[in-house]
Amino acid sequence: MTVDRSIIRRLIAQCDPQKPLEAGSPLYVPFDKDPSVRGEQACIDSLRRTIFDAESPTCQLFTGFPGTGKTSELLRLAGQINSNPPPDSGYVLYINCEEYIHRFFPVSVTDVLGAITYCVAREADRLEKTATPPGETYLRQFFDSIRRFLPTSAHLQPKFELYGLSLMLELRNNRTIHDEIEEALRKRFQDFVRECYEEIGRSLKRIQKSIGSRADRFIVIADGLEKIDAMNESQRESIENSLEALFVAYGDFLRLPSCHVIYTFPVWLRFRTAQLGSVFAREPLTLPMVKIHDREGHDFAAGLDKMYKLVACRLEKPEQIFGQDPVAAVRPILTATGGYPRDVLRILRNLLQNEEQFPVTSARIERAIKNVRQTYHDIILRTDAALLDEIARTHRIPTADRDRLRQFGQLFARYLILAYRNGDEWFDLHPMVRGAPALMDQFGDAAP
Repeated sequence: MTVDRSIIRRLIAQCDPQKPLEAGSPLYVPFDKDPSVRGEQACIDSLRRTIFDAESPTCQLFTGFPGTGKTSELLRLAGQINSNPPPDSGYVLYINCEEYIHRFFPVSVTDVLGAITYCVAREADRLEKTATPPGETYLRQFFDSIRRFLPTSAHLQPKFELYGLSLMLELRNNRTIHDEIEEALRKRFQDFVRECYEEIGRSLKRIQKSIGSRADRFIVIADGLEKIDAMNESQRESIENSLEALFVAYGDFLRLPSCHVIYTFPVWLRFRTAQLGSVFAREPLTLPMVKIHDREGHDFAAGLDKMYKLVACRLEKPEQIFGQDPVAAVRPILTATGGYPRDVLRILRNLLQNEEQFPVTSARIERAIKNVRQTYHDIILRTDAALLDEIARTHRIPTADRDRLRQFGQLFARYLILAYRNGDEWFDLHPMVRGAPALMDQFGDAAP
């Protein structure tokens, strides 16, 4: 049978693996309770408890693979705190750093502090309903301040009016102007940091005056920094070094004296340094995969049930797509994706986009799985095989030497290795990695 294309279009949108869910979305599935299938304690509960139990501003790190629900969880945290009555209330300002920091260029602490300062000042303007557009006053001050330290040959135009609110966009996208300003800020780094802290403090007082005591517990969520990555391998070292410097060497400067802050960070950085827990308010938190099997490979029914609920929520009536027994029809997708929500949604979207007749057959489902599996096989190198085999056998982080640990971080960042938690954290190959040609060539029938 056919399904009305207007319905298919809506379902495709609901299966977009790149689109986070807003707080209160009916599409949300609670993986962290009744029962929890992502560890014993929800990450956002840990983040919240650290903030509410602290007597002074905290600075925390949070990470996870794209598509595991990291941003959705942070938006839920913001929604909960913003709507809670006292004494559990607060005011959360969510910042998508991708709007201000280019994801394919090295990042600096001045980039991050500048973006946060602008966003807090803009929020104060918005709440006060200032006559000028929110954020413009701070940007003009920043422009006038930095212009004095730039050489006459600088590419930044001499008048603020030529940019206006688009100045932040110019700083993100125009690398020449960005680097000139970065060089000028580096020469007066301590002064710039102090000015950012002072502006955030002044803006926070304005916010408190506008909305009252709720803003006494003010929390900034700086999301999107984990997405900064190299566009090609020639850039990788400089970008990874910049991220390590940001969160380790300059980690103390990321603490905001007047408010709490949560930063997302790239998942591979966990395996480059042991210092993150000492620099920030607590050990970094990683959002694990949904546990659909144990270390021995036995099915974990609760996890499979929760993943099916994810499918059912996104498809509304899963039987119209998968037939009279959608639970059985969907099972191969859940098994093949290893509890990774992004890949489940990816396969669902591909089926909705490519099929014309519904319900889809098992052969078409297997073909959709095979197509995604091929994308994993294509990025596995022979030099990856030995370590992948080790992880498949031990389920542990390799500790033989630093180079092997770094390679593990790279495989982790490419989603070839997934993290789970039930008690201790453990690791396994993404199911779609198993049987890859690079593994078969090296290990034959003994390949994982």
